[in-house]
Amino acid sequence: MSPSHRILVCGVGSVGERHIRNLVTLGYDNIAVYRTRNLPFRDVNVSIPIYTDFNKALTDFSPTVTFITNPTALHVPIALEAARANSHLFIEKPISHNLDGLEELCRTLDAHRCRAMVGYMLRFHPLFQQVKAWLDEGPTGVVGRPLFLRTTWGEHLPDWHPWEDYRESYAAQSVMGGGPALTLSHDLDTLVWWFGAPEKIVGLPNTTSPLDLDVEQSIDILLSFKQEVTANVHLDFCQRPPSRMWEVVCSHGTVHIDILAGRLTRWESTIGQIHDSTSDPLSPAEVKVLPETFDRNDLFLDELRYFFSCLENGEQPMPDIATGAESVRIAQQALAKGVS
Repeated sequence: MSPSHRILVCGVGSVGERHIRNLVTLGYDNIAVYRTRNLPFRDVNVSIPIYTDFNKALTDFSPTVTFITNPTALHVPIALEAARANSHLFIEKPISHNLDGLEELCRTLDAHRCRAMVGYMLRFHPLFQQVKAWLDEGPTGVVGRPLFLRTTWGEHLPDWHPWEDYRESYAAQSVMGGGPALTLSHDLDTLVWWFGAPEKIVGLPNTTSPLDLDVEQSIDILLSFKQEVTANVHLDFCQRPPSRMWEVVCSHGTVHIDILAGRLTRWESTIGQIHDSTSDPLSPAEVKVLPETFDRNDLFLDELRYFFSCLENGEQPMPDIATGAESVRIAQQALAKGVS
């Protein structure tokens, strides 16, 4: 991996600053920032040139890689201009608040021989990679054939950034692409990663909560996939304490993931067969716990290592534009309360 790239970071909220810190950690020191106001950084302790004119940033700095970390609704216009300037793209999730402009973005990237990746770092979580490996073993593997899943991700939005008014954040504003369906779309992308694009989407958004928002406060999404797998995804901005749980029920057992506890538990129980009384169905067959040294930022670092490795090797990083767009399609249709 060569640290010779000229990297422009567009938008410097909390995730933008995280990427800057991680880029420096990985040895990339030719970094510039585009932001609309020349404000001091909150948690970046290196000197970085700041541009408040995007066209000047593209022409004067001439980035080889552009990180799109501004509010969701502004991703595509910035990404298009950067691609036209021959820059590879790292686009924070979700790729946008709708599907407008994504086909043009793909054409532009192809025309300029540039690559793009959408930043769903949950794909780099070791517990989810373990489940992915089990599922890839097929019906005769450890967990067998997947049947259905339940996921819950709930957090209290005001707790995210205590230093700012949560109502002013992009996550709280529909015009900026906020709301849990889009902002918490990691779970949707994980399902696409495991099973491909869903064939049917049913959504039930809910605006009932004390939060002063113009977006859904919670949403329940039902999905079905071509493998006859069904999933129930719950996302909300209300829960305190937070909860992030997965339950994957398969023909040969059940897998639970408690993300906040860093624990995966697998039970064996072949569905349709008479239980062998010599074994205890309530005793887990396997428990995996993340090491004490694990840090959530490790996922972001691994994500960047993978992205730049793909660029160096001429490979297309995943998720690409089309794959990242699936989470947006799911969220849009679910928010419309539609069945598709």
